[in-house]
Amino acid sequence: MKKYEIVFVLHADEPESEMEARVQSIETMVQETGGEIAERNHWGVRQLAFEIQHETRGNYMHLRFRSEGSAIDKMDKEFRLDHKVLRHLVVVDEEWKERNEANKAKRRAAASAAANKAHAIPQAAPAPAGDK
Repeated sequence: MKKYEIVFVLHADEPESEMEARVQSIETMVQETGGEIAERNHWGVRQLAFEIQHETRGNYMHLRFRSEGSAIDKMDKEFRLDHKVLRHLVVVDEEWKERNEANKAKRRAAASAAANKAHAIPQAAPAPAGDK
């Protein structure tokens, strides 16, 4: 069984019951293969980076789960055929937590270095050697 993540975007004006129906459908597909949902994050309605099907806003949902690959095929097919889903993305994610922690540490170190550089006292330039 592998770890997966899915993000899908519904039309912003769809009721919350539509979002919950999609999540229940995914949970059913995952459970049929003996998998489980590890994390649910409803990101809410957000501005889209670009217009999709004449929509400028979308309702986002992110799920992390363990499942067999056969469930992914069913999910992908269902979302491609669903006219209320603007976009969806399913990714295999074996080392997500490790990569995420490493990226956070890099960003913290870069931010700390930038802060230290901004607060550093500038060094005075040496006086030119010349006549006195």
